[in-house]
Amino acid sequence: MRDRTEADDIVQGAYNRALLDLILPPIRRAAQDAGYAITVHGSLNRDIDLVAIPWVEHNVWSKETLVDAICGAVRGVVGRCYYHSNKDWTVKPHGRFAKTLMVWCGQNTADLDLSVMPAIQNEEKP
Repeated sequence: MRDRTEADDIVQGAYNRALLDLILPPIRRAAQDAGYAITVHGSLNRDIDLVAIPWVEHNVWSKETLVDAICGAVRGVVGRCYYHSNKDWTVKPHGRFAKTLMVWCGQNTADLDLSVMPAIQNEEKP
């Protein structure tokens, strides 16, 4: 296997940006139904980093149900989206959980790195 080059990152980045234009609106609709807002983070050069933030006061879906909804939204656009359901979530700083989704569009692939902020239950109002 050869090492990645700067040219590889440029090509993958262009692919990621084009793919993101197609899949972000349905991802955001699916996340909204689940009680989350979605934001894009990072350079997009190697992968697509998404952050899901709980956005409603009640009835926020679980991170597992959210990832299923996002995969379904992506499949509706490009046909294939997969993640390892038997792999644990990666624990990140400040309580975030992360999972990588693999997306195929034609012959090309992209990784969606999804970080999910946990919903805080019974939050006290100031």
